[in-house]
Amino acid sequence: MRRTLKPVYFLATALVLLVFPRWLDSYSQYLVNMAMAYIFVCLGLNLLLGYAGQFAFANAAFMGIGAYTAALLTTRLGWPFLLALPMSGVLAVILGIAVAMPALRMSTVYLAMVSLAFAELVQWILIHWKSVTLGTDGVRVPSPTILGYGIHSDRGIYYIVLAISVLGYWVAYRLTHSKYGRAFIAVRESEIVARCSGINVERVKTLAFALSAFYAGVGGGLFSLTLRFVVPDGFGLDQLILQFSMVLIGGLGSLVGSVIGAAVLTALPELLRSVQSYQEILYGVLLVGFILFMPRGIAGLLIRFGLLQHEVLARGADTAFADRQSHAASPTPTKIGPA
Repeated sequence: MRRTLKPVYFLATALVLLVFPRWLDSYSQYLVNMAMAYIFVCLGLNLLLGYAGQFAFANAAFMGIGAYTAALLTTRLGWPFLLALPMSGVLAVILGIAVAMPALRMSTVYLAMVSLAFAELVQWILIHWKSVTLGTDGVRVPSPTILGYGIHSDRGIYYIVLAISVLGYWVAYRLTHSKYGRAFIAVRESEIVARCSGINVERVKTLAFALSAFYAGVGGGLFSLTLRFVVPDGFGLDQLILQFSMVLIGGLGSLVGSVIGAAVLTALPELLRSVQSYQEILYGVLLVGFILFMPRGIAGLLIRFGLLQHEVLARGADTAFADRQSHAASPTPTKIGPA
């Protein structure tokens, strides 16, 4: 029954996403576009943090690199946006690997400190390299042109961000259900056991770091397209805390959790606008509450109540587990006669 209904769920979801903007005003459409950009960023962060178990704090910096790359290539060099967007991810990967090669050989605490220092360095460069980044004046992003048609409305941008986010989710899903996803889990659970199993731990960590940087870079490009204006202050410590909160509240080690967390924390500031002065306190209480009482996030809660299917990394593992459970529950037949 689940396999039969799966195409129906897929088609229904696709139809809702395609017609969804018809019922939104301009500001609500802007928030939805922003949530889709954050979904792309959180998918990469969850691969690094939730699946590979690496605590690196450079994701906001990679997002800023991607945002400025897309903005500068389109404004200074006149590149089309669809060509500048993948270059945002490529540049973030190049810089990410340069940081990852020495840093990933360190323990968790030192990796976090090195990546945090890199994030601060990137923000300093974005502020003070005024001849390129224009400093605190920011860079205005022009409207994209696709096949000769200029896209000026938030509704048109929505379909661009939606298509790229769906593609990013599909790639992340295929990756986590491959041997690389299982290698991520093995490294997260125990590096010693992973090494004994023949896994190159440093290579797996570098791959996870590069994937996270690519997703953050492309997500930064989508962020600049949605916002139409980028400034260095948007990619500091507050941005990093927001992204970690999205992944934590949505659910570590869950791609669906990345979608839920990004959507919830994009809409939450609007719901708390009447108590804006208490937003930081409410965020703190919310994070502490999830860490203590819901460490698996909203996705874990939905799985517990049967509203969300558990994500199985090994193909056929869910069927094998069900067979073992039914075999264990069935009574052992009693032999009659000689042994």
